[in-house]
Amino acid sequence: MSPFLFDLLAQKSKLRVLEDGRQQVQVVGLTEKAVDGVDDVLKLINMGNVTRTSGQTAVNQHSSRSHAVFQIVLRNGMTGKLHGKFSLIDLAGNERGADTTSANRTTRMEGAEINKSLLALKECIRALGRKGAHLPFRASKLTQVLRDSFIGEKSKTCMIAMISPGLSSCENSLNTLRYADRVKELGASDPAMSGSTRGGAIDLEDEDDMNDDDDDLAQLRSLNEQELSDDLFHHQSAITHLQTIEDEVLDAHRSAVEENDRWTAVDKSLLKMTDEVDYDVDAYAQQLEDLLAERIDFYNTMKIKVTQFRRQLAEEEKISRNFNNKK
Repeated sequence: MSPFLFDLLAQKSKLRVLEDGRQQVQVVGLTEKAVDGVDDVLKLINMGNVTRTSGQTAVNQHSSRSHAVFQIVLRNGMTGKLHGKFSLIDLAGNERGADTTSANRTTRMEGAEINKSLLALKECIRALGRKGAHLPFRASKLTQVLRDSFIGEKSKTCMIAMISPGLSSCENSLNTLRYADRVKELGASDPAMSGSTRGGAIDLEDEDDMNDDDDDLAQLRSLNEQELSDDLFHHQSAITHLQTIEDEVLDAHRSAVEENDRWTAVDKSLLKMTDEVDYDVDAYAQQLEDLLAERIDFYNTMKIKVTQFRRQLAEEEKISRNFNNKK
């Protein structure tokens, strides 16, 4: 349900996006394969396309329900030094509000994340020509992954817009052209001058001060009011909170599995202590009590997170239902 990253070259194994000590974005567990020629590259692209997530929507029977990123990295064969990186990104199409708030929660989550990542990508590219402008990398997983492609004096970006000449696709084609045109107009408007960012201009090094998801989402809305209405903004905000809580629940669950192994080892050690005829009963009781208290605290905290998760699920469902009723 969350905007997870999947490794298309490793049977869609789940990946995590983290920042290292130097604040560089790292995709943990990503598969890299050495290639010797064009045929090897095309074979990997075809493998990824077969595995990529797709589905049916109200406007497309074979819709791309995900963005796909294929990167070619050039390294020195002897030293491993990085010489450059070429990123090919196949973007999923923008989702209409009617599709984003459909009855199926998975489709709603996918559609909302697609829209948010497209807005974030557009604003990141547009902000490249503005010194001191905040780049909303954290607004989506897509822009987080592509962060190192945006920053740097030698970075170049090219967008190719695919449109249809058919009259029935006129609205979608116009939206696509508007998107590409706004991406092209680097520096057309400066949010630092218009006051659309909090407290004026925000330098890239100060991005950690904007670590709240709502900040980036609010900025995207202020720059794209026509594309992110009040109702869609509230729905997107609910989904963002839902995704954050879901990640916390999953992390807590993983930690519980790891902690259970450690607790089991301590249990065995305590029981082994009681095999001695004259074992220290007071020490045993104290250590068992401490172990139980640790478990209770851990699971109480985890239970609170799960309760918040279920409450947010109901909230997202309610907001989506209200939006459909208004229509």
